[in-house]
Amino acid sequence: MEDPLYRFILPDQRTRLNVLRIFFRNYLDMLYPYSNLYASSTRLEGVMLVFYSEKFGSSKIAQLNYWRKIAFAILKSLPACKYIGVKGLFRGVSILRSMSSAWLSMLEDRPYAHMDMLVVQKQYRGTGLVTKMIMPLIDECSSRDVACTLETQNPNNVPLYGRYGFELVDTIKMTDSELEQYCMVYNR
Repeated sequence: MEDPLYRFILPDQRTRLNVLRIFFRNYLDMLYPYSNLYASSTRLEGVMLVFYSEKFGSSKIAQLNYWRKIAFAILKSLPACKYIGVKGLFRGVSILRSMSSAWLSMLEDRPYAHMDMLVVQKQYRGTGLVTKMIMPLIDECSSRDVACTLETQNPNNVPLYGRYGFELVDTIKMTDSELEQYCMVYNR
């Protein structure tokens, strides 16, 4: 993974790959009830995870269940301690919390589809897979009058998403780092 956030949390590439295998498996399990997983094809050259606020619910019970799922995902990620230790696991969780999607509260009660993850295998980058996956999502959000949101820690992605009509609405600087989170919304 070349993502600046994951490189910052896990500088060693081999460790990063081992830990992220564990993390993403549990992360997907945690978000799956609230999300749709899209793929470019059955060969999975590109994959996009989209969180739908309407699936989440706004009740206290829904929020409690979500926090329970987060705690369970962290517990299921304990095998990562083999590579980074307990301290490393909690450092990673703390960093991920600081770069969270809390900024989405600016949408107030408006429903949204949050592009939580978009990954294209290196050999397929530049082949139109991002467009193939993003455009149907944008069309769906536009037709349903739902905001489409995303965040990236890679400044090079900001103009890429801008070409699709996403606008930068906030930049969150991570404490004690040069890392920034760019928060974007498609609102048309």
